[in-house]
Amino acid sequence: MIEPAADGGGETAGASALSNQGLVAFYRYHARLLWEWRPSRLAVLRRAFLSYVVACLALAITAAMLSGMTVDGLPELLVAGALLTALTGTARLLFEWLLVPLPLILVQLGSLLIQVLALLVLGRLVPGVHVDGLATAVLGAVLLTVLNGFLSELVAVSDDDSFYSALVRRLAARNRSRPSQVIPGLLVVQIDGLSRPVLENASRAGRLPVLGQLLRSGEAALGSWVAMLPPTTPASQAGILHGMNDGVAGFRWYEKPTGRVLVANHPDDAAEIVRRVSDGSGLLANDGASVGNLVTGDAPRSYLTMATISGPAQADDARRLRGFFVSTVNYLRLFVLMLGEIGKELYQAERQRGREVIPRMPRDLNYAVERALTNVALRAIATSLVIEEMYEGTPVIYIDYVGYDAIAHHSGPERPEAMDALEGIDRAIGSLTKASRHAPRPYRLVVLSDHGQSLGATFTQRYGQPLEALVAALMPGAVTIVGTGDSVEHAGIGARLTAEIGRGSGVAPFVARHMARGRRRPAAPPSTRGGEAGRPPDAVVCSSGSLAHVYFTIRPERLTRSEIESHYPGLIDGLVRHPGIAAVVVRLDPGEAQVLGAGGSHDLGSGRSKGIDPLETFGTGAAPALARLESFWNAGDLILLGTFDHGSGEVTSFEELVGSHGGLGGWQTEPFILYPAEWTLDDEPPVGAPALYRQLRRWLADMSTGGTRAGGDEPAHRHAPDDRATGEGARLV
Repeated sequence: MIEPAADGGGETAGASALSNQGLVAFYRYHARLLWEWRPSRLAVLRRAFLSYVVACLALAITAAMLSGMTVDGLPELLVAGALLTALTGTARLLFEWLLVPLPLILVQLGSLLIQVLALLVLGRLVPGVHVDGLATAVLGAVLLTVLNGFLSELVAVSDDDSFYSALVRRLAARNRSRPSQVIPGLLVVQIDGLSRPVLENASRAGRLPVLGQLLRSGEAALGSWVAMLPPTTPASQAGILHGMNDGVAGFRWYEKPTGRVLVANHPDDAAEIVRRVSDGSGLLANDGASVGNLVTGDAPRSYLTMATISGPAQADDARRLRGFFVSTVNYLRLFVLMLGEIGKELYQAERQRGREVIPRMPRDLNYAVERALTNVALRAIATSLVIEEMYEGTPVIYIDYVGYDAIAHHSGPERPEAMDALEGIDRAIGSLTKASRHAPRPYRLVVLSDHGQSLGATFTQRYGQPLEALVAALMPGAVTIVGTGDSVEHAGIGARLTAEIGRGSGVAPFVARHMARGRRRPAAPPSTRGGEAGRPPDAVVCSSGSLAHVYFTIRPERLTRSEIESHYPGLIDGLVRHPGIAAVVVRLDPGEAQVLGAGGSHDLGSGRSKGIDPLETFGTGAAPALARLESFWNAGDLILLGTFDHGSGEVTSFEELVGSHGGLGGWQTEPFILYPAEWTLDDEPPVGAPALYRQLRRWLADMSTGGTRAGGDEPAHRHAPDDRATGEGARLV
């Protein structure tokens, strides 16, 4: 896996040993880093050719812009370009080696000086190339540097190794005196929304070379876990990172006593979720780091984490983000990559329309920009932050890559667009494993998902109206319905990035804060039928994929079936008989609930059914999952499940997403966990996200004490069922 040796030693001690071995050892070590991060032979040839083309173009443009510099013809340009490529390439390699401990600005100034000298040399050695003096050479070098940077990124944007290699070398130099640590750290990578079946299919298709090799080599084992209702990121992350997700009723839900709609990707609401589920002993509480998540896991350092982006800056926040953005090439790289992603999305959306792929959904320019931010900028910055945390020796790091989930929502879980995003995440994991080799401590790698996704046309696409409109039509008289089924799960990534950058100090954070100024928590979009303007809605419909909660506001308490039928006669029957709704959960009395379907019913307390059991199509785990969800104080007066077709594997989503999760049916409840092969799962499969929290905590405890249970040699239940109850949290790492 990501750890080089079972005893925790190996190459991770290399950087820390340099302080005891002197300057020669330091440069020998960094020469080895350059060698290990070298590209393949084919990539070297490709890069050399592209560098030559870029040098020729940049030289021609510079000569055209400066009166004191001329290139007589194409042959002279080709010769000068070859010499410029050789000189600057050799110098850049030497500078990356010799100047690695120095501030980056000095390296950039050194590269600029080489460009000046190279132009003066070209003016003297190459016939037909004229540079009239030092001033022209300096100005030309500046132009060449800018043009080379932009054009190089334009033609070699997929070279992740080159990008992260520079970061790793600088971190290794900065932390060269940090002592090595024998106790391994734990890196948990969450691939948002990826089901086990899709992972296995993509691995067999050769689209996941990093994860596929871990499995084929026997270094990693692949297991499943059961995502209880609702299979959404806030519920799963609350369980995995905090050990408790009771009351997380969906991706969004309504709370009748306060009249508030909570939406997990709103900063204030995410912070409220953490306040409710946290007891201070989250998975990351012991000096861990949260990167790109919704909740914090009680981490002392959280980056790009929804629950903390509107709060005050934490220690080292500004320095770490400055470390990423200090180089102009990072800006250029992100800009070019994002432009390419936007163009790719526009092409792929048109290709879906042209091929009449079904189901599909509208994908406009706004979504294309959000996709570029999510799948490019967020992934690149998050990966860099994780690498920095590894070189600080952070004991536990949890990162969520959301690009696959965001794209699969709009294109479908197995469509080419989603598979491309998955390949990018696989490359990022490869960069993390490579970067970990020289970190101050060894790291063990766990890769998991929070839920899967199920394909299916939306309720609106199938029946011509959203769910809230159906509810309004079935309620007598003039009523007002508020619906929250818009596809907003990954909306606002740009706001998350600007808010995170804005937490620091300096020019860039000031600009980011100014850009974010005026943004407010969006209100739920109303869907009305009659009603009086300004009065509270009669009902609120909150959708999460193929799950929906329906709340009636006439009373702050949950309504029973008899009360609903008394106020809204025919509503329940109309919903039960609708072809897009498979099941309706309604409370009979406190502690008693019933699931109604078009052909029968199921009592959640006794387990008895009448007629055709409405839960039969969803499997044996549906009843306990629904019973647990129905017990939440903030569950809807009615809970609806969309239909599921066993033959096609498709569900009916109440959200406007063709790839959805939150309910039952298909692969949305089939996430995976990939872990070191010598470790064992206490339960196979773990049921519910809190079971993963307990499993990860126990693995951490074994690593910290040097025990062998993680390798499977000791009994599976050495600890109490919930480590939080035993007070062992502070000793885990």
